[in-house]
Amino acid sequence: MQSAGGKVARRAPSVNAAKRWLPIALWLCAGLAVAEPRAPVPGALGPEERVLDNLLRADVGRPVEQRLAHIDALRADPRWAGPGWQALLAVERCAAAPDGSPGVLAALESRSGRDADPQTRVAVLKCRQWAADHRGDPSDNYRWAREAWGVLDELKLSSLAFRVARDYADEASYAGALDEALIAVSRALEIARGAGDALREADALTTLALIQSELGRHDDALRNSDRALELDPAIERSDEKLLARSALQIKARRYDAALLTLRQALELADREGDQESVLAIRINLAAVYHHTGRATENLALTAALLPEAQRLDIQYLKPYVYIARAFALADAGQVQAGSEMFERGRDWFERGGEVNQMADSLHDWARVLARWGRWEQAYAASAHAAELHERTQREAREKNANFLAAVLESGRKDLDIERLRHQGETARLQLEAERLTQRTWVVVGIAVLLSTASLLFVHLRLRRANHQLRAANVALDYESTHDPLTRAYNRRYFERLFEQRRGRGQGRVLLVLLDIDHFKAINDRHGHACGDRVLLESSQRLAHCVRSADRVVRWGGEEFLVFVDEPANAEAERCLVLRLLEAVAAAPFELRGVPVGVTVSIGFGSFELAPGFDLDLALADVDAMLYRAKRSGRHRAIGRLHGAAEPVLLLPTPPAASVTTLSA
Repeated sequence: MQSAGGKVARRAPSVNAAKRWLPIALWLCAGLAVAEPRAPVPGALGPEERVLDNLLRADVGRPVEQRLAHIDALRADPRWAGPGWQALLAVERCAAAPDGSPGVLAALESRSGRDADPQTRVAVLKCRQWAADHRGDPSDNYRWAREAWGVLDELKLSSLAFRVARDYADEASYAGALDEALIAVSRALEIARGAGDALREADALTTLALIQSELGRHDDALRNSDRALELDPAIERSDEKLLARSALQIKARRYDAALLTLRQALELADREGDQESVLAIRINLAAVYHHTGRATENLALTAALLPEAQRLDIQYLKPYVYIARAFALADAGQVQAGSEMFERGRDWFERGGEVNQMADSLHDWARVLARWGRWEQAYAASAHAAELHERTQREAREKNANFLAAVLESGRKDLDIERLRHQGETARLQLEAERLTQRTWVVVGIAVLLSTASLLFVHLRLRRANHQLRAANVALDYESTHDPLTRAYNRRYFERLFEQRRGRGQGRVLLVLLDIDHFKAINDRHGHACGDRVLLESSQRLAHCVRSADRVVRWGGEEFLVFVDEPANAEAERCLVLRLLEAVAAAPFELRGVPVGVTVSIGFGSFELAPGFDLDLALADVDAMLYRAKRSGRHRAIGRLHGAAEPVLLLPTPPAASVTTLSA
């Protein structure tokens, strides 16, 4: 997937640029929540800054050597001898150079210190970021981008301030910190619009679109992508925006549209001779082939990608190729070969610290393994994905949407039947394993009468029985906490989870109770099968709004409970409740070919887990808030935020979220 930088601003291939282009590891709720700026946004570009900006933009499409020579010439030009201009040119050179310009970085560091001007301090941080970017170190890349973001308020050059905000939006999004990414991209948009710079506004809109896509707001994302192409239609930059658009379409499951977009982008990239973009486009094409079941074409395509990635020796693209090839092999039934290829890509991502992206790939890989009946491997991949999500949660605090969905409590009877079936199957396999074990000892006792082949045969049968037993235990464990229809957590799991949380001591939790509005009318008008589909898709949309440490639970009928452990503050609680409120209504549901709008009403409360905390009383309070929300007009949320004495009313956006204090 595309960074808002890419060729538009920094004109150089980088790890960060490829991240924004590629949905491979993500194979895959809010709109633009513009935060108040912390300081006045730099205004329109002054005449000198505009001249320098145009000189740098003139390098679009030039070879790297020519671009570096041009930047060096500008750095030596007396017109640009001031510290601000030198800082801006140093950042451009560090971004463009394949090695990150270590000499430029060393010179900057020798001049930086407490008394250094903000532009020079930011230049040091950005050059450190690009050095980490070029060597494939995403952890340091995010670290330096974040530190540069902290200096943003002191910058006077709009072009440098925009780069800092836009780049941090990219890195925060990639690290899973989507709230921070939205704040940063809104700041980048303010800077671009304040400067009257349509090209930078197009960059920021592209980044915003990709963040919205990760939040499940696909229609908003595609609209912003269209707007970006309208603002910056230049052919020499369009291949990257088309590549970003293809990633949005893939995530929105609009595979036919993505295929057309990728073909257009490939034509432009071929015309420009941009081999790196060509490789990235073909990787996205492999994703489309995977999702549309074109296994034969995908095998041929990914087989050609492997030598191409080796020839170009673009290190960060190689693992994407490995993973694309793994899915192609598995789709064709070559699961073992695919597993070996997948491990090559997984190793690179985890060694590089890119665990959030790898976790999403593991979830998809688990589904592929399950499709081929490799339950134990699928369970292990899913468990490892959960572990990686938890690690990212500790490091970045906010996570990308996870794999959870709510369960249908009405399916409890089916769950009990399924558990009994699995228990019976487990008992049968245990008896068979014991019988085969005894038979093995008998065989050993009379080994002189048996051939080696007989021993091997019995041993293999024993191994197979044990393998089936392990697989049955894995399935039984899964069924005890998940619904067979939605494959998501159930109410029993929540009760056990909450007791474990209570045992860890004090803290704060947010309980959000949601009810689908007019659900009975949906069942009556469209049938229970369509009602089940609304429940399933609603739970999936809600799951895209929460962190991996949070849980979405089917509470009964058409009700869902969202459990949030240790929310950051009242503002974070408010933003989450609004995302949940808007997630279900974001797009209509297709029921028997008819688009049907669905909304939810919400009751919520933020509670301290002090000694003597009563969960039943807390749930009763949240349920009362839900009743007030439904009684006062539906499609709204009422509840208590952290530290608030009175309940508040939250209304969905657009046009804008509003908060009204209610009398108790």
